[in-house]
Amino acid sequence: MAEVEELLDDVTVRMPSGAELRARGERRTVRRRVAGGAAFAVVVAGAVTWGVASGGGGGDGTEVRPAATPTKNPFKVGGVVRLLSPELMPQATKWHWKSMEEEVMVDLPLPKVGRDDSCPGSDVGRKAPSQVQYGTEYYSDKGANARQRVTEYDSESVAADEVSRLRDALTQCGLREHAEGADPYWSGTTESSSRLRVSVERWRDWVSVVEVEAEGRD
Repeated sequence: MAEVEELLDDVTVRMPSGAELRARGERRTVRRRVAGGAAFAVVVAGAVTWGVASGGGGGDGTEVRPAATPTKNPFKVGGVVRLLSPELMPQATKWHWKSMEEEVMVDLPLPKVGRDDSCPGSDVGRKAPSQVQYGTEYYSDKGANARQRVTEYDSESVAADEVSRLRDALTQCGLREHAEGADPYWSGTTESSSRLRVSVERWRDWVSVVEVEAEGRD
């Protein structure tokens, strides 16, 4: 089996490739506390965002806002999957995110979004496509939670289809898309009366979903 390494407390470790993990016929969700998050944010800024702007997407995998497609994977740099550090998560200055104690996040294939009672319609109970997922979760003493899921699929078409399903789930949950600005996102009040903010980015067969959820707050 390939050597598994992590970026933990500035100790550099290498992770197995998606192909190696898929060959084992497993879907894995691994929480990573990643050093060098600032560098990751710079790279992701050039990523193509799919399925987030008004009138675009529609499940056909087309780009919905002008952006240059980076030639290198913005979610995996130097063989290491990069996840956002607490200070780079959305609304960090407001919530002051802290790391969860659990090192392994529950597998949450798309289009599942929000807490279990927030957007129940997004938990479709179908068999998810082959994927390798990496995740991280944070909490705030002010009563909010956040998480990022970065998922690698077998192909670009599968990734585009999963983003389309996620768009439908967000709409069904009552969220509204905000396409203006450089960082589009969805937000709104869920069925459990919480406030949910979701941003989605796709690069080829990779998809990143970042969520912030708080009780009754924007």
